[in-house]
Amino acid sequence: MEKDQRLKISFYTTYSHSVILMVLISLYFVYTPSILENLQIGETQFAFALTLFGIFNVITNQIASRYLIPKIGTTNCLILARISIAFLPFLVFYYSNYYIFLAIHSFWGIIVGIQAPSLFTQVAIVEERTRLILNPIFKSSFSVGSLIGAGLASLFLGIKLTPLNIFFYLGIFYSLSSITLYFYGLPRKYDVNEKTPNFSIPSKIVLFYGIINMMFFASIGIIIQWSSLWLIRDILAPIFIAGFIIVFFNLGEIFSNIYASRLIIKFNEKIVGPYFSIAGSIILFLSILSMNLYIILPSLIIFGFLTSNLLPISIRQAIKYSKEPLPKTISHISSIGFSGLIFGPAIVGYSAERFGLTFNMYLLCIVFFLISCFMIFLMNKKSLVGVEGIEPTPPK
Repeated sequence: MEKDQRLKISFYTTYSHSVILMVLISLYFVYTPSILENLQIGETQFAFALTLFGIFNVITNQIASRYLIPKIGTTNCLILARISIAFLPFLVFYYSNYYIFLAIHSFWGIIVGIQAPSLFTQVAIVEERTRLILNPIFKSSFSVGSLIGAGLASLFLGIKLTPLNIFFYLGIFYSLSSITLYFYGLPRKYDVNEKTPNFSIPSKIVLFYGIINMMFFASIGIIIQWSSLWLIRDILAPIFIAGFIIVFFNLGEIFSNIYASRLIIKFNEKIVGPYFSIAGSIILFLSILSMNLYIILPSLIIFGFLTSNLLPISIRQAIKYSKEPLPKTISHISSIGFSGLIFGPAIVGYSAERFGLTFNMYLLCIVFFLISCFMIFLMNKKSLVGVEGIEPTPPK
């Protein structure tokens, strides 16, 4: 009982870490129009920085999973990452130089390459030891953080606070918050204890679910990184609601992730994952055809609700059928998944400049529709992950 309680505290600490991280990232990307204006760059040049981020992310992900995490543990990796990432958005606005901007995004990719496998490994460890369905609940931390960040950004834009001051004080708060990880993070005795895993090729099933993750990360940036620009340029919305698409999308995601375990028990993972996602993609596609903000925003709530469990369910499926140790499986699926950040931003940036931002929004719906169909095909080939004996409610 005491062990379970300690693991639950560790999970909520990891959850809060992810929330604060996404507040920082969401705020940063809502200010995309300001970044483009300050640096005097276009969408393609901005996308190149994101591509560098993806390249360094994937390389570091492999190194961290095989050497750093087994050596110092996931909690120490998260503390290191949190302190390192805290002032990066501030530096973007402080220097206002494109080459420094590229260097910052490259370093950011390295830090997230350490951070991401540490987060996913911790959640998988707690989920395995407590027999709770936690992956969908953990994913809600991304949505909660994005929602808070986008809401704060709209407020700051409305009252005209400078990005330099915003990210300086947020950087101080973010770095100091690493204290909670030190005291309440996952204890070393529960952490990864395997020896440094050797390099191996992922199994076919892990590869396929990794591809689903890859396409997810390649396309989700259309909302996270480009939606504020789309709202202002194509929908002609006022600047103070630039973060509204992220807000409405994440509202739907939060409700879906919180009730994910109950939805899975009531239906099953195939319906809650890919079938829901197909329905959400169709609804959003039809709403964009109207180019009416009052139709698009409610549709984004529905889209967020119906697609939010696609990623955590694909990760659960990969872990279920993998015969490799947990850190190696996480390394494979996260490396394949984050490789989408290498080519995704480049394609999205090019198509935004060539075909327009509205084209990208349609593309987002099509990609989600196709990867959902592919996931149904995979799940028909394998039996679903069972829920027998797994507590369907979040830890209290």
